[in-house]
Amino acid sequence: MTNFPRLRTASLTLREWKATDAPRVLELLQNQNITRMLASAPYPYTKADAEVFLKRFMPGDLSEAVNWAVELNGIVIGGCGAGFLTKKPDMAWWLSEMHWKKGVMFEALSEVLRYFLLERELPSLFADAFSDNPGSQALMRKLGFVHTGRSMGRSRARLAGEYPTEEFTITALSFIDSQNSIVQEGAQ
Repeated sequence: MTNFPRLRTASLTLREWKATDAPRVLELLQNQNITRMLASAPYPYTKADAEVFLKRFMPGDLSEAVNWAVELNGIVIGGCGAGFLTKKPDMAWWLSEMHWKKGVMFEALSEVLRYFLLERELPSLFADAFSDNPGSQALMRKLGFVHTGRSMGRSRARLAGEYPTEEFTITALSFIDSQNSIVQEGAQ
């Protein structure tokens, strides 16, 4: 795969990360309410951290990882993607706090899951969330992820140590079932 898969939804553009996104990434990830729910983002978040982020998530080998900048009205408001695509595909995402609980990440991830599960035909995707992140857990369930267990994880934005996490998996069938349920609920 050589061309980056730009995705569009009714209100969002999911595009490749660019070096010019560094100031916006810095602005958004200086919010500890966001970074404390992520494993690799430190707090405080610096310009150097934003540069490392972009080097890590700008397009590389698309058979191994695809990461999108999520834009609303031409402005980056978050990111999502998956890595380890040829091994155990692992999804992650983050969103500016002002857009939480508005359906934005559901819209973005619905399109991302369609791409990975239906277009690229990955057998399944793994995702996890810290146990104190009920928003991401609810989002995963709404998308069709199934809770598979608990584990422990680290966050560079929290005090040293491990924190409980909830693990989820989604297959194409569970994604299609959840999408059909949403359509049926909307028709009633």
